[in-house]
Amino acid sequence: MSRLSTARLVAPSFTQYAAAIALCWLLVGAFALTLTPLPARTAGAGWSPLFWLVLAPACTLAGLRLRRG
Repeated sequence: MSRLSTARLVAPSFTQYAAAIALCWLLVGAFALTLTPLPARTAGAGWSPLFWLVLAPACTLAGLRLRRG
C-alpha cells in the first residue's frame, strides 16, 4: 500500500476557517492602522477604527480559543 492511500485526509473545520480569516483580518488591520494616517480614535466614531481593525478580530480569536478549551 502506498502512503497516500493510508493517509487520512481531514477537511478543515469551520473553526479553523474562522481562525484563519480572523488572523488575516487582524494582520491587515494592524498594518492599516500603523502605516496609514488613520487615527485610532475619532470624534465622530469614537474608538471605531481601532475596534474594527484590531480588537474585533482579536476578540474573535480569543473566543475561538476559549471555545476550543
